Amino acid sequence: MIGRRFRVWLGPVALGGGLLGVAGGCADTVNPTVGGLRLGVQNAPLRPPARSDSLHPFEYPPSAWSHGASGTTVLKILISETGSVDSAFVLESSGDPALDSAAIANSRHLKWKPAEQGGRPIRIWGRLPVIYPRPEERPDDEP
Repeated sequence: MIGRRFRVWLGPVALGGGLLGVAGGCADTVNPTVGGLRLGVQNAPLRPPARSDSLHPFEYPPSAWSHGASGTTVLKILISETGSVDSAFVLESSGDPALDSAAIANSRHLKWKPAEQGGRPIRIWGRLPVIYPRPEERPDDEP
């Protein structure tokens, strides 16, 4: 069966409980920890990572389509200094193993403008919700 293109929603990436779009404050402690990563830069502003691609790399897995699975998989991802996803694992399962596996596999195709601390790119962990809505039958999906 050929994979079906289906709109999968990516929620905002969060760092240490705050949204990345709002996280650009100052790290005001010695060797602060952000998202479980020790930064080691004192009093330097943190610029969060941002998506740099316009592609939609997530596809709804065909095995989940057949039984109408839906849900939200929350991933923890490590964005490297070059903007690639170096590591990803499931923090909260959607309840369907096929959706969780697809979220992990597809997250590795995302491209990011890396986070910066003190003007230098840094590795940083973030949370990424991937929302799989319930598939709808369409006339063109009939056999």
